[in-house]
Amino acid sequence: MPSGRGALLLASAMVLGLAQNGQAACTRASDLMRVARVESALSRGYGVQYWGADYSAQALAQAPHGLLILEGTKVGAIDTADGTEQRFTKADIDQIRAQGHVVLLYLNLTEVEPWRDYRKSDGTEPDIVGPATGPEETLAKWWTPEWRDVLLARVDALMATGADGIFLDDALHYYTTGSMELSDPAAPSSVPEAAASLMSLVLAVTDRMRVTNCDAISVVNNAVFVGRDAGAAEAAQFDQYRAAIDGILVESALGAANHNDLHTALREDYLGYRLPVLTLDFAQNAEADAVATEARQLGYAPYITPDASFSALAVNRPSR
Repeated sequence: MPSGRGALLLASAMVLGLAQNGQAACTRASDLMRVARVESALSRGYGVQYWGADYSAQALAQAPHGLLILEGTKVGAIDTADGTEQRFTKADIDQIRAQGHVVLLYLNLTEVEPWRDYRKSDGTEPDIVGPATGPEETLAKWWTPEWRDVLLARVDALMATGADGIFLDDALHYYTTGSMELSDPAAPSSVPEAAASLMSLVLAVTDRMRVTNCDAISVVNNAVFVGRDAGAAEAAQFDQYRAAIDGILVESALGAANHNDLHTALREDYLGYRLPVLTLDFAQNAEADAVATEARQLGYAPYITPDASFSALAVNRPSR
């Protein structure tokens, strides 16, 4: 009998009835190959950049990092005459990928962002807008069909650039949402319910990606405990979720979030299923070297950057 991730994929195939579905069969056959591509890219390091003076296809193509997490929009909707985002073109992404990079483009799963072209130009708030959770942070009503439609349209646009896949940000807001008392009766009313809803959203996004390219890669940011928070009743869904994603990124894993419980969950729930763990920490100079070494000793692929501006690529630190 297969074990580890192989058993997980077999179980997911049985649950989903993949043998009767051509698209799903393509996805099943690609699961391990996608992870192998991520692992190969991480052996050359990864980097994150969302803007900056040298934010161009030409500059990014010269980066030494094997995997690049990039913002697909070069000019936001609020800064264009027609209120639509100006994204990297397919020619741009092809230029970056031609140098051997795996390119993932940014998608926020759970927050509305004012520079996106799904926001209305007249200043009124669409029905997808949820409560503010910080000075510059507003939740989407991410549990609604309306928000899912917004995300799926963005997935189509991002995948049309020829990118290798999508980086799914702010997944941890399932916990924020499940801890709030919201007036929307459709909103998740508990952390376990929100965790299950978030996994369902991720599965919808990854399914849509693979309509364009069954080899498309997805990496989720944070939400380390989503399977544990959903509970034993959602164990099959967590198996499907882990079979659908190709890695998890954890911010400040060796900084503010550093805790034995975090590392236990990463080891047992992700590394134990051959899912790569990417860590992103903030440090400089000798401290950065020490953090990168510790991350590698734990089996993680480190990226160490001086701050959270993400306006330039930091020093490349291969995973091995």
